[in-house]
Amino acid sequence: MPRIWLRTGALAAAGLLGASLLPAAHAEAAPRPAAQGWIEEDPSAAELSGAGHQGAGLRVDTGAHQAPLGASVEPGADEGPVALATFPARDLDRPVEEIDVAVAVSGPAEGLLVEVRGERAEGVWGEWAPVAGSSPAAVTEDQGVRVRLPHPSDRVQVRVGLDGGAAEGGTVLEEVRLRPVGTAEADGEPLPGDPFSARLFATRIGLVGATTANGHTVRREDHFVALPSRRALAPRGTGDYTVRVCTESESRRCAYAPVWDVGPWNIKDDHWNTDRQMWRDLPHGTPQAQAAYTDGYNGGRDGFGRTVRNPAGIDLADGTFREALKLPTNAWVQVDYLWTGDRRVRAQVATADRGDPVIVRSGPGLDHPVTGMAADQARVPVQCRAAGDRVAGPSGEAREWLRIGEGDFLPAAFAEGGSSAPECALQ
Repeated sequence: MPRIWLRTGALAAAGLLGASLLPAAHAEAAPRPAAQGWIEEDPSAAELSGAGHQGAGLRVDTGAHQAPLGASVEPGADEGPVALATFPARDLDRPVEEIDVAVAVSGPAEGLLVEVRGERAEGVWGEWAPVAGSSPAAVTEDQGVRVRLPHPSDRVQVRVGLDGGAAEGGTVLEEVRLRPVGTAEADGEPLPGDPFSARLFATRIGLVGATTANGHTVRREDHFVALPSRRALAPRGTGDYTVRVCTESESRRCAYAPVWDVGPWNIKDDHWNTDRQMWRDLPHGTPQAQAAYTDGYNGGRDGFGRTVRNPAGIDLADGTFREALKLPTNAWVQVDYLWTGDRRVRAQVATADRGDPVIVRSGPGLDHPVTGMAADQARVPVQCRAAGDRVAGPSGEAREWLRIGEGDFLPAAFAEGGSSAPECALQ
């Protein structure tokens, strides 16, 4: 049974992994000094999928769980990490556009997948970007690999995945370090006024008991979704990347759910981005699987060479599929990628029993019809606030309701944030 050991220790026989996040840039040795200095990550503080403690270190047993490639990706796909370490987010002393990244390993370094992200000034996390094109090098106290963030950030986070080759090769992740560089000269481009939206074919995940790409164990009536790219994969238990999924029926229903898995079909198909990771000749918003199924794109096969049997661009957990949207079968839906736009105030859904969704209604009161559900921890934009029926929840008892979408109201007692949103205009 292959095992990967993650432990702290000396940097003897170590390597350095890193590169630029921007395709046009190149990796280069980082000059010294830096104002804040190196931030050393502690492997024992990382959240791991399928990991166990042993002494001062962490052991990842790749045979204990389904690989975090994703529950929505069929078994047999051999591209992607089989173990994942997500380190805590780090607050910096100033906004920066560049950071140095150093990952020290013993054993083969080719099996590592390092990803970095930064939080925007609006409090919205940018997407994970793979630190690609890296090569091992000697680690010293003043050397790293320069990474340019897509927007100024004063909060950053790193995660490291290890593939099957790293497992077989006995790769040891010795250390992960970050260092902020310079000071951002501007706030960067603001978020667009509206999030990107696309019409997708949705399928049901099922697979109760399987492990998602972020390490969540799938439960019956779960509320989350899978998208075919790791770039918008939220850490376990968070709603950093949340979608709004709405049905096309006359009795329109919407679900607000976090992205906790990768799939279906592909794992490098961020079709919601203009600068997508793969399949760049496809129209913006068109999943590769959809093009393969309907137009014979790529010979009708996905990124793994498998014949595409449906045009799915999003997978829905059973609770989202059956309870929130009440879909009788796979169907076309409208998907808004909420982290890609909308400069409104944000709120995070909070429930007393983690995992339970909150009912969303057409107006600020319990007598208004149900229009869908919002998953626990989902991060949603707040259009405005309205007075309505008094409701008691984890955030207290209040008459205030939050409009989180056109015709969608959420009790403020089940949300953290949103109080600075304007009052809704009288109808």
